[in-house]
Amino acid sequence: MDRARYDRLAILFHWVMAALIFYAAASILIADDLPRGAFRDLIKTSHNSVGAVVVVLLALRILWRMVSTAPPMPDGMSPRQQRLARLAHFGLYGLMAAVPLLGMAAHFLRGRGLEFGFFSIASPLAANRALSRSIKEVHELAAYALLALVAFHVAAALWHQFIKRDGLMGRMSFRGTT
Repeated sequence: MDRARYDRLAILFHWVMAALIFYAAASILIADDLPRGAFRDLIKTSHNSVGAVVVVLLALRILWRMVSTAPPMPDGMSPRQQRLARLAHFGLYGLMAAVPLLGMAAHFLRGRGLEFGFFSIASPLAANRALSRSIKEVHELAAYALLALVAFHVAAALWHQFIKRDGLMGRMSFRGTT
């Protein structure tokens, strides 16, 4: 493996999770504007299911990260920039866990299970709508924090690519991986 790049599985985790998080955010924002009905319910159900899949993929991603090594930071990154990058990644991982877990807790506390098409997971929690509403608010705030951190992450990657021109974005590209 090229030591300046992540391995194929790490890259796959990154981009699949990015797509799922984008879908989860876009789908719920769109669903809130749709009229009540089957299509809106389908979008909301898929939002919930995608959140659960994100949790599973995140656990696998963390396990993979524990047994594989990340490439070193690009030459020229100051110690301060490296600390900021590590802190941002820590925040991304934390929010990628917190957002869907809070969403599932709020959903379960409404007395609802998760639907995956071929199977479902019943709520393991007793219904408590007041607590569900409170947790849903925290879920939404955490989701906005995640989106803000993702925007920072993308802006930093673009800055590295087009201003610093240090090849950082190539670390997470399938091009050239074996």
